[in-house]
Amino acid sequence: MSVSEAIKNRFGSKKGMLRYFIYEVLRAVGVYRKLEKIDFTQVKRLVFVCQGNICRSPLGEAVARQQGFPAISFGLDTRGNDPADSRAIAWAQSNGYSLKNHITTRVDQYEPQAGDLLVGMEPRHIRKLQSLFAQAPVQITLIGLWLESPLAYLHDPYNSKPEYFSRCEQLVVSGGIKIVHFCEVNSKDAS
Repeated sequence: MSVSEAIKNRFGSKKGMLRYFIYEVLRAVGVYRKLEKIDFTQVKRLVFVCQGNICRSPLGEAVARQQGFPAISFGLDTRGNDPADSRAIAWAQSNGYSLKNHITTRVDQYEPQAGDLLVGMEPRHIRKLQSLFAQAPVQITLIGLWLESPLAYLHDPYNSKPEYFSRCEQLVVSGGIKIVHFCEVNSKDAS
């Protein structure tokens, strides 16, 4: 396997690898630490966010819902009313989730509610969410910060090779399950 192929399998693309390393350095020096300070006792709904709302965020929503936790998703740059990506639908189905009925939602269709935890996939999502919802009663985090091996950047798998597509979607599942777990544990502790 060539170096280029290995990069595409692990990071999605050369640009994905470069962004991964840049954001990992920023994470290591504590730039995203405030995104880990979530008051899970206040979380009532998970809101998964990505660019197009066709690969990563709909899967996060499906994972949370399957775990019995209220969830929605939207895209920061989508026209809305489109189905999930066909590869995402197939991957989800083969891993016990369903995206068959998913329809993309635009950011302007999202109505913030007290108790929402917005879960972005990349630091640029966080910057946009913080700008758009600075006055809303929501909390914001990155999904990768909750993984066993935390990371700040989860490259968009849309045009990626199957190996990275599967790796990315598995990371979304792992992060989604972990966040739901923290929500459930902390809601019981608050009772």
